[in-house]
Amino acid sequence: MMGKLRGSVMPMDPLGKAGLLCQACGFLLVNPQQAGCGHRYCRRCVKGLFRDSERIVSCLTCKEILHLKEFHSDKAAENDALDTQIGCPNFDCRWTGTLKSYQEHLCHPEAPIGTTKNATLIPEDQNENKEKEAHWSVTAPIMGGPSLNIDAVQLRMEALELMVASLRRQLNQQVSNVKTLQHSCSQYEELLKNSQETRNSPHGAKGFGPSVQELASTDGILIWKVENFSKLLKDAKSGKRHSIFSPAFATHPFGYRLYVRLYPDGDGVGKGGHLSLFLALAKGPYDDILPWPFRQKVTFSLLDPTRRKSPLMETFLPDPQSTSFQQPHQKLNVASGSPLFTSHAEIPSYLKDDTLFLKIAVDLTGIDF
Repeated sequence: MMGKLRGSVMPMDPLGKAGLLCQACGFLLVNPQQAGCGHRYCRRCVKGLFRDSERIVSCLTCKEILHLKEFHSDKAAENDALDTQIGCPNFDCRWTGTLKSYQEHLCHPEAPIGTTKNATLIPEDQNENKEKEAHWSVTAPIMGGPSLNIDAVQLRMEALELMVASLRRQLNQQVSNVKTLQHSCSQYEELLKNSQETRNSPHGAKGFGPSVQELASTDGILIWKVENFSKLLKDAKSGKRHSIFSPAFATHPFGYRLYVRLYPDGDGVGKGGHLSLFLALAKGPYDDILPWPFRQKVTFSLLDPTRRKSPLMETFLPDPQSTSFQQPHQKLNVASGSPLFTSHAEIPSYLKDDTLFLKIAVDLTGIDF
């Protein structure tokens, strides 16, 4: 079948198939012949190289002297070339397939043989000698043969333009594929983020926060024992788990429902060097009778379990304009508080058995109950 092909085509993946390109014409091998040096040429290109019996022929790649009798058919390369995916060099044709199916494509009316747009194809109505001359005249400029002429250069330029157009189409397709993958990745990242938020959310799919029986306290004060802090910090730095939630507490059995969110490796401006603490308002069953926005002063304290040092403390007043302190309409408001609560350098002296003790106190002044 290879002997019937009358064309110069490029693989869809020129870089990946570089070993199947003729060292003379630069196109996909047709009837490949292997030289004594190991490099491969199309059979017609070999005949073109040796058509002048007086001329010393060197390999166009390694410059080793070549002898015609040393060339032999390379069946393995021929089989690989036949199975190689190619694209039609015709500007107006989007056909792709294997080299093996290329001859059948050439017989199709949409891919006429011998047109100027398909200039590298050899007209079927020419005899064998003219076919050889036409093939040689196109490839001669690369090989440096004596038959260089303006027509050959023009044909070669048209062939190169076809190759560039084919590569440009492939590049555009790859760009489109990359954009599609980027969009898919963005969607997956968003799904993953939502999944993590749901998993980390302290009361999952419940309509409201925890019941009174599930609250750690109902007087606005929470003592939070944070165990295995070194592992929490390691997980945060690796991105495995950025934050944890405290047990739920409330200002009153019928009051505000609250959580504290702790970032072991910091968040925002505290990322990478601090422990961050934030207060999060949860949706509660008595929100409709509570005053909004939430305005109570909140104090965070890191306690020393040895009682040798004073607690590290920070107090903040909620911003009444922030959505974090409006009546929750979702399960949990965005947490807000202290991104720079304490530096990592200060934490070891407050650790005991890899455990931290945090105190969160809400000032109940002004709350009727």
